[in-house]
Amino acid sequence: MTTKEKKPSDVAVLLGYAGSYRGLTYLGLALSAAAMILGMLPYICIWLAARDLIAVAPDWTRAAGIERYGWMAFATAVGGIIVYFCALMCTHLAAFRTASNIRKAGMAHLMKTPLGFFDSNASGLLRNRLDGAAGETETLLAHNLADIVGTAAMFLSTLVLMLVFDWHMGAACLFAAVVSVAAMFSMMGGKNAKLMAEYQAAQDTMSKAGTEYVRGIPVVKVFQQTVYSFKAFREAIEDYSTKAEKYALGVCRLPQAINLTATEGAFIFLVPVALLLAPGALRSGNFALFVTNFAFYAVFSAIISTALARIMFAASGMMLAHTALGRIDEVMNAPTLEIVANPRLPKDNGVDP
Repeated sequence: MTTKEKKPSDVAVLLGYAGSYRGLTYLGLALSAAAMILGMLPYICIWLAARDLIAVAPDWTRAAGIERYGWMAFATAVGGIIVYFCALMCTHLAAFRTASNIRKAGMAHLMKTPLGFFDSNASGLLRNRLDGAAGETETLLAHNLADIVGTAAMFLSTLVLMLVFDWHMGAACLFAAVVSVAAMFSMMGGKNAKLMAEYQAAQDTMSKAGTEYVRGIPVVKVFQQTVYSFKAFREAIEDYSTKAEKYALGVCRLPQAINLTATEGAFIFLVPVALLLAPGALRSGNFALFVTNFAFYAVFSAIISTALARIMFAASGMMLAHTALGRIDEVMNAPTLEIVANPRLPKDNGVDP
């Protein structure tokens, strides 16, 4: 009994093309995670400064550690920016080399295909499948993977911070993230992923028709067939426009509206919870700590929209890379000429009977 071979993931396939630059990709991902964690430390410094200020109010001069917290916030913020810059340098170098390796591997494979293959596969289509698709994989390796790893590290740290100070207000902030992620999966998961593949196929067809039309303009003018030759190009453009409109308006309009509302309005979920907790904080005498926690979550909720926007951008990049790898596989799976182990040279210029 044979077991079905598991298909490698898109990331694994791209890292296979990366070759010796695979390690540089891993380094960039690690630096991206470190940069995100550093970027969250200033918010802790803000909480510490607010705690000390509220504790000594209204005699602000007694808060002696405010300057120290300010410098700590500045140092960690600048450090996060520098580390993130180094991370993107690593991932970009690896992405450019990977795209170059894909193009070289594709051209090497096409050199072994029979000439009849190019009769049914126009040069414009092959160029879009190989060169254009290789370019689309750069976004995944250069930005999306770093954002996914960095955002994962941010969310793990966020879960800790959300539950450390006040889990009620932390859960309110995280509720916005849950709504946003659900909306994104409704746009990009299930049957909608098939619509994205159809959209990419229509883009390939339009690119093919456009290239062939431009290259054939001299012949078209000689035989005065401009209107008829433009018909195929026009139909390809209309098909692409129809599929793009169907995906944007029919699939993404409502989930995207919910996603943006949840991410940009995360503070709205925090206010009702704070109003419910305020009377209990007054009765227990911990109102100063309550105000400090509320100020922290009010500021911290702003980064949720940034993190979720990165996730959406990364998810879109993953879908584009998936369809791009599918087009690259069509080139790599093209039939090749059979290589004869011991070829025989003709004896003369005659034709054998």
